[in-house]
This record gives sequence, C-alpha cells and structure tokens, in this order.
Amino acid sequence: MTKTVSYAGAVLVPAGAGVLLHLWAGWSMHSPVRVPAVLALLAGLALAGLALFAHDALFREGGSIVAAVLLVAGLGAVWVEARDSRIRAEVAACEITGEARMTYHPTFGEGAPGEKRLYHHPLVCDGGYPSDFTAEKRIGAAGTKVDIAYDPAHRMDPILAEDNVAHGSLVVPAVLLTLCAALSGLALAGEGRRDGPMW
Repeated sequence: MTKTVSYAGAVLVPAGAGVLLHLWAGWSMHSPVRVPAVLALLAGLALAGLALFAHDALFREGGSIVAAVLLVAGLGAVWVEARDSRIRAEVAACEITGEARMTYHPTFGEGAPGEKRLYHHPLVCDGGYPSDFTAEKRIGAAGTKVDIAYDPAHRMDPILAEDNVAHGSLVVPAVLLTLCAALSGLALAGEGRRDGPMW
C-alpha cells in the first residue's frame, strides 16, 4: 500500500463513515419505513466497527490509537447530532387527567449533580397516544390542555410541541473526525522513522 493511498484513506475513512452514518441515522429515525430503533442502532454500530477496522488496516502497526479513539467519538457524535436534528412528525392535542406523580432519581459519584426529580403526567390525547408524559417540571394541573409532539414509530420520546425544534449541529463531529484524519496523517508520515509518532 503506497503512502498516497494511505493518506487518502486516512481522510476518506473518517469523512466517508461520518457521512454514511449521518445519512443512515437521519433516514432510519425519520423514514416512513419505521425501522426499529434497535436495528437502526445495531446497523450504526456495525458501520462504526467497519470504519474502525478500515482505519486500522491503513497502518502496519495498528495506526494511531488517539486517532482511533477520535474516530469512535466522532461517529458517536454524528449519531447524536443526527438524532437531535430530527423533529417529531406528529402533534397530539392532549389533556392532563390527574395530578403528576413525582419520582426521584439519585446521581452517584463525587461532584455529581443533585437528585433529579421527574414529573409523570397522565394524559388523554387525540388518537390515544401518548397516555403519559414525563418532564423535569410540572407542565400543568388536571384539566390543562397541552400539545405533545411525538414520533408515530415511537423511536423518540414525546416532547412538548413548543420544544419540538431541531438542535443538531455537525460542528462537534466534524472537528473530531478532522482531528482523527490529521493525527492519522501524522502517524503515516512518522512510519519508518525510529522516533516516529506513537499516538
């Protein structure tokens, strides 16, 4: 394998994997085909595994460890951003039918945030879904009308319609995958040198 091919691969593997994963994640979470969430995630993990294998194959000695970690982190960020770039396709007019039930969820570890409190609201909605809604704050008393946005395939949790906006940004995954490609190129440049990079 020539250095030129290796350099091209060092750039194309993270970029290509990132693009493919973003396309798959976006389609599987928003398509009318209603791909099950578990299947979508497993296919995404398989793609990330293939990218990691291809990245490793570019190097005779396993390549850059930090670059491999950045590749995995970058692809994970792609998945999160693709998920956050989607909005729930349907909105149901609902009514809260009773008092919200509170549950407490402790956090662990030194410096962890305080205990999280969740409010579970019983609902009656047009179409019958959702039948309850969980939030970190009380959204209203019994009889309150609320609009709830939801994914008909139940791939994402329902949210208040007013919060149903896209938050995804490709900046973080792009930075991570660019750093991966740069470190891979440095590792390739250092191959064959006694004191070459060992990242």
